[in-house]
Amino acid sequence: MVTMQQQHIAYKNRLILGLGQTGLAVARYLSALRQPFHVMDTRDIAPGHEELEKLAPGSLLKWNGEQFTNYDELVVSPGISIAREDINQARNAGVSVIGDIELFAQANSLPVIAVTGSNGKSTVTDLVGDLINASGQKALVGGNIGVPALDLLEQDGDIVALELSSFQLETTESLQPVVATVLNVSEDHLDRYNSYQEYAEAKRKIYQKAATCLVNADDSNSWYEPTEQNQKVIRFGIATAEKQPEWNVDISQNAIIHNGKTILSISELTLQGIHNALNVAVALALVEIAGIELTKPVLEAAKNYQGLPHRCQLVGIKNGVTFINDSKATNVGATVAAIQSFKPQFADNIVLIAGGDAKGADLSSLKDIIDETVKAVVCFGKDAPAIAKLSPQKSQLVSNLQEAVTTANQYAQAGDLVLLSPACASLDMFANYMQRGEQFVQCVEAL
Repeated sequence: MVTMQQQHIAYKNRLILGLGQTGLAVARYLSALRQPFHVMDTRDIAPGHEELEKLAPGSLLKWNGEQFTNYDELVVSPGISIAREDINQARNAGVSVIGDIELFAQANSLPVIAVTGSNGKSTVTDLVGDLINASGQKALVGGNIGVPALDLLEQDGDIVALELSSFQLETTESLQPVVATVLNVSEDHLDRYNSYQEYAEAKRKIYQKAATCLVNADDSNSWYEPTEQNQKVIRFGIATAEKQPEWNVDISQNAIIHNGKTILSISELTLQGIHNALNVAVALALVEIAGIELTKPVLEAAKNYQGLPHRCQLVGIKNGVTFINDSKATNVGATVAAIQSFKPQFADNIVLIAGGDAKGADLSSLKDIIDETVKAVVCFGKDAPAIAKLSPQKSQLVSNLQEAVTTANQYAQAGDLVLLSPACASLDMFANYMQRGEQFVQCVEAL
């Protein structure tokens, strides 16, 4: 195991914008380096203010954009848009604008596997960590999942697996992954971006200085033309008669295949659904590219991986009806992928529970798969009427999730699937997607 060796970062007077988990991690890091900083937050009571006061008394200031130019560098938390006028004015005045991942990249000396995508990035990153650990090396897993990247600098390990959001990638320039991937790109966060294309471009920034780029052959929004002379491009995807990417899932052969060789049978996997078989293929590709040999313990870890809660999680089977919790599906692309993934097993016997806050996204791409595959749609939440309009003859509006589960169960027969895959964010009715998923599980158990 390698001890994490931190490299020197420049001494600057920094202003952290946004407290919370990321801002606190930056504050802890800069404090340990004895570098000066202040923190500003738009909220009257910022989460973590008590911890910050113990760490650096008096460092939390009221938000004041006019003071930004008093600092050398703004370290912006992912929850704050760098398109804000006050941040732009500071940048135009010569103030550097970065994020916590940029600070991490400047200090880190370990190889990095970097993962982004609209859907599946947490599952793939978590599985990559498990595969590395199964190989006998130690993975450090964090970023947009679990541990803030800067906190990883205090830990010993061999390879870093980072999940990165588009917001984090916007403020990152120095990261040099041994391999990076954009799993997929579907409409999301259009309340933060001017266009779908701008969002996709933010995702693709992960490839900028990667040694190898692992791209989705089935999703042109993830494609990348190398800008660095020595960059390699490897592809993954679903195998067809016309196309067999280097890493692929071949449904007809029930297998994950690498360069024509079967690596695992899909039926051996604990994870549910074809899209999860593709996630396993990607995780195997990432670690293999990073130099991990696909030994028996590594492949066993891939087979036995149970996934993260609220991501196509099997809740149970009641009276012959299968219930799946996919509350993490907070955009249309995730829901389409989930339905397509279960179609080989359940055909058109799927009862979909959907709804919540669509965040301004175009929901129309749900229509075709609802018409072709879904038996009924039970809609709840803020944008339930918009989803119901896609297929009125199949849709039922209800007032809450508990009523949605009861109604879906009435539609379902033995052999059917009831799938909570909302295609929307949860904040209209819940604290987060986890609370929504937990309530779904409770409602199913109460049937």
